Amino acid sequence: MGHWWDGLVDEVAQQIGGNPDRRMLTEIAAQAGHEIEALSGRSFQPARRTTSIFEPNGMPFVDVPDLRVGSMEPVEGAWAIPDPVDAQIAPVLQVSPLALPVAKAAPRADALWIAGQILAAASQQGRLSGDHVLRWLGAVDREPRMEIMRRAMDPAVRFSVPILAAPVSGWWIQITRRLIWVTSETEDEGRLLELLLDSTKTGSEPIPLVATEPILIVAPMTHQPVEWAFTARIWTEGVQRPIDRPWTRIATAIHGHGIPTITLDPISSPYEIACQLVLKGYWHGYIGSDEPALATALSMAYPQQVARIQRETRAPDRDSAAATLLEQLIRPGFDPAQGAEATRRYVRRKASIAVKQYRKVEKPDRYPWTQVGISERRYYKLLPLFAQKVNGRYNYDLDDVVARMKDHLNRVDDARAVRAAALDVLRSHGFGEQAARKWLQRHRPEEAINAWPRGRQP
Repeated sequence: MGHWWDGLVDEVAQQIGGNPDRRMLTEIAAQAGHEIEALSGRSFQPARRTTSIFEPNGMPFVDVPDLRVGSMEPVEGAWAIPDPVDAQIAPVLQVSPLALPVAKAAPRADALWIAGQILAAASQQGRLSGDHVLRWLGAVDREPRMEIMRRAMDPAVRFSVPILAAPVSGWWIQITRRLIWVTSETEDEGRLLELLLDSTKTGSEPIPLVATEPILIVAPMTHQPVEWAFTARIWTEGVQRPIDRPWTRIATAIHGHGIPTITLDPISSPYEIACQLVLKGYWHGYIGSDEPALATALSMAYPQQVARIQRETRAPDRDSAAATLLEQLIRPGFDPAQGAEATRRYVRRKASIAVKQYRKVEKPDRYPWTQVGISERRYYKLLPLFAQKVNGRYNYDLDDVVARMKDHLNRVDDARAVRAAALDVLRSHGFGEQAARKWLQRHRPEEAINAWPRGRQP
């Protein structure tokens, strides 16, 4: 097959042992590999040399498939921009100079916040859809359009359709989509593809003209060429994605080595989209936790959750409450394949956790496990001994359960104390540690006073 997961098949077969079905293992590895590539936006191919022809159509930046820094042959007017997280890879290529460099640009987190709102506006205007790409093609004369189609058939040509471009606060923000005519030579780069001409538009068999997912590039205009660039993939509700996977097992790998993915749906507010972009930049390591825009973004995108935390925890202001919520969002907690609703659901859940943790510290007596004097985890492990579930929920009198559980734990502690005293007596009589414990498995602790090892009875 020639893919990176070939070696995994041999390794898994060795771990299983015997004679496993290698064809089945290969199919499973290929499926898992495709899903990882789709989530990360990278193909993880071995290092190799290829020839690419970039047609940016007026845009100064293009995305490249994992270009190794220093491997590109010198080309006048083209600069590889290293990834801020992995300096060995250049996901962005600058192909034309920007305007005169500006003296100062907004902080990075602020730039992502602005870019997110611009992205939201483009989504509301329908500029991220496949129909927008078709309208762009339709505005081109017939002969040049046919030439574009021929160019798109060449796997070496990377033809970019411009969607949006704007200089804001010292930053360049652009969105593009690559146009591809799918052939047997088209390489899978881990990007999602959207069919532009299906049977409903052509009246016949679908034409294999596709556009990749929209790519957002944000770069400061303080240097020429630029020294830092942020890249993100845009997934809309129209994209079909596999979702039946254990996300927690691969979250660290995706956020450590993949391209950030921003998910949109029709009910996403501009502030929610902008906040998601800032959070993804934070999780992927493009910005640090000391950026003030992080708390501000949460406060503006999720005002109800932040207000609840402020009210329940008596925080002095909204930024302090948002900082408390941010503490719960240290780790990436949702699969982008679940869509934009997963982001909102995740933030709501984390806000509830922040409030509960505050209550546990400030008002411990309101919880039954603190009244009993045990952990919450142990309380719920013991609860089935004292209450029964009705329609999936425990139905019980709290005071009665607390009293019975205390009595049960007291008996357990007394039995443990009696057993420890019996062990001490047996050891004083000459029993070894293992022999004393084995004796207690067969006798009552009260009999230890008269127990002696063989040959040592007084």
